[in-house]
Amino acid sequence: MLAPWTARVGTRMSGLRDSSHLCRRLLGIQARCGSPRPVARNLMHTTIRWASTSSASPATNGKAPNTRHINVPTIAEGVGAPKLAPPNPFAYPERLCVYHAGTGRVTFLACLKVSTLFIFTFFAFVVTPMYLEQEGLSITVLRTTAAAVVPLAFVAWATSPFVTFIHLRLPPYARQSEDMLRRFITQLGSFNPGSGTGMSSASRAASTGPGSSITAELEITTMSYIAKPRLSIVKLEDLQPVRKRLGIVNYSRDTAAENKRRKWYMFPAVANFSIQESSNTMPKVPWVWGKLAGRIVSLQGKS
Repeated sequence: MLAPWTARVGTRMSGLRDSSHLCRRLLGIQARCGSPRPVARNLMHTTIRWASTSSASPATNGKAPNTRHINVPTIAEGVGAPKLAPPNPFAYPERLCVYHAGTGRVTFLACLKVSTLFIFTFFAFVVTPMYLEQEGLSITVLRTTAAAVVPLAFVAWATSPFVTFIHLRLPPYARQSEDMLRRFITQLGSFNPGSGTGMSSASRAASTGPGSSITAELEITTMSYIAKPRLSIVKLEDLQPVRKRLGIVNYSRDTAAENKRRKWYMFPAVANFSIQESSNTMPKVPWVWGKLAGRIVSLQGKS
C-alpha cells in the first residue's frame, strides 16, 4: 500500500528538483543578460548586422532592394555649400580714406606726446616741490618749473595740427567706379543743375540737391594733447591754403561759428591742419588727395 504513495512523493520531489534547477538556469541567464555590454561592441554588432542585411537583400521584380538608406544631402544639392556674399555694386566704401600720414610717424608723435606728459608730471609734482621745500623760491625752482612746462607746451603747439587720417564722404554714384569718382572730384564746387554729365540727375540731387553746388565733406583726424584721436568734419570749400607756425600749418578754416555751438567745458574746434602730401601712404587711391588739394586752391581762387 505504501508503494503508490512513495511513487507519488518521489515524482513530486523530482519535479521540485527539476523546477529548482530550471529556476537556477533562468536566474543565471537573467543575470548574464542583465549585465551591461560595452557600447562600442553593441554599436559594432549593430553596424555589421545592418550592413549584411543591406547587402544580402536581393532585388525583387526589377526594383531596388528595400534597404535602410540614409539620405545625406550633398553640396551639389545646395545644402552645405558655402554661402557666397552678394555682389557689391560699389567699388569704394562710403568713407574713403584718402590720406594716411604713415604708421611710423603717427606712432612716434603719439609716444612723444605721452613722454612729455610723464616729464611734466615728474618735474611739476616731484622735483619742483622738493626744491621749493629746501630752497624756497629760487632760480632752481624756476628751472625745474620751466623743465616741466616748456616741453609740454612746445610739443602741443607743434603737433596739434598734425593730421593722421583724412576720410572723404562719397555719394552713392561716386562709389561705383574710378571714373565716376574722378568726375565727382573734378566737379566739386561747380553748379549742380540736376542733369547731365554722365550721371543720373536723381543720384546728384540726392547727394547735393538740384540748383546747388556739389560739395564734399572731409573727416579729418588729428591728435589731442594726450594722443587721443580728434575728429573734425570739414567741408572742402571751408579749407584755405595758408602758411602758419613756421610752415607747420598749411590749411586752415574759420571755427568761430562752431565754437559758439560748443559747450563751455569742451575744447575749441581744430582750426589749423598740417597735411603733407609727400607723406601720404595710401596705396589704393593716392591720387585723390592731390586732386582735392588742387580743388581747394581753385575754389579759393574763385572766391
